[in-house]
Amino acid sequence: MDKQNKSVIKAVCLLLSFTLAVVGLSSCGKKGDEEEITRGSEPIVAPSVSQTQYHGEVTTDPAATKNRSTTAAETKADGSQETQVQTEPITFASEAENQAIQEAAKAGGVSADEVAQFVRIMGYDYDPKQGIFYTSYDNWQRQGNFVALYDTAAHYVNMNYKTARIDFGPCDGYNWRMQLWKGEYGVFGGCEAGIYTADPEKNSKLYTAVDDAHMLQWESALYLSENDYNNGNEWFHREWQSHWWLTGFKAGVVNPEEIVMTLRVRMRNATMANQFESALIASGFTKRSSTETKLGVDSFKRSLNDFYIVWKNVGELNYPN
Repeated sequence: MDKQNKSVIKAVCLLLSFTLAVVGLSSCGKKGDEEEITRGSEPIVAPSVSQTQYHGEVTTDPAATKNRSTTAAETKADGSQETQVQTEPITFASEAENQAIQEAAKAGGVSADEVAQFVRIMGYDYDPKQGIFYTSYDNWQRQGNFVALYDTAAHYVNMNYKTARIDFGPCDGYNWRMQLWKGEYGVFGGCEAGIYTADPEKNSKLYTAVDDAHMLQWESALYLSENDYNNGNEWFHREWQSHWWLTGFKAGVVNPEEIVMTLRVRMRNATMANQFESALIASGFTKRSSTETKLGVDSFKRSLNDFYIVWKNVGELNYPN
């Protein structure tokens, strides 16, 4: 596992630049029964360092945006010299963020610079109160596409998780998909919830990340076990907000099959809520009374257009069990 962890950053870069791009291109001109596409209509291309933003501002500190290179000469056994490029560690403007990266690196048995590279490439923001990284509204991945094959490929870069897709509609002229993920992301444990739409008149298989006008209001929380959920021992939460991709990642070891994700989400209208309720049941969730105060796993309750969901077992793993 240590060797696998140490290669996660380099492998993620390869995944983004090769697997995603190749599969993204192959998604053009899809036939009827092929995999649906989500998370955008263009191939994912990682941003250059100068384009990456942190906490809403572009840092001007060279150490915060890239590895500063220096040169050094090493004398070989035969007396000749070879010039080597050396780099200084990546640092961020927030000391709390740097500390979180150090802790994640220590827990995962990798270098802090590798974790910092991963955070920089993925374009995460940081919540110092909870020690979690998360996706901003304008994250570059919003413009990238995503096919189911990416979930399978993620396993080979030490991203092991459970995922569930909830399809409903048409509503407001679109087919809708909510996808959930929970599990390990390299040296982090975390969860995700994304909302996507497809225009049935153009391409019913092409699900793209919703625009600002169609984002949903929601909040989520993650628990390390069903026992923690029952006892209210929350590992972290994402506050109530409008978003297209609600995520949270925290340094630590988790079991994708044991962790529990809770989600509260508000549908845009009653028609959409009715469709979503049917889709939840079809996906394997059990409806409970709206008066219940504590839901069991893989169940939900509804209050008008608001849904309260507890997820553990529904869906599929992206790795062999």
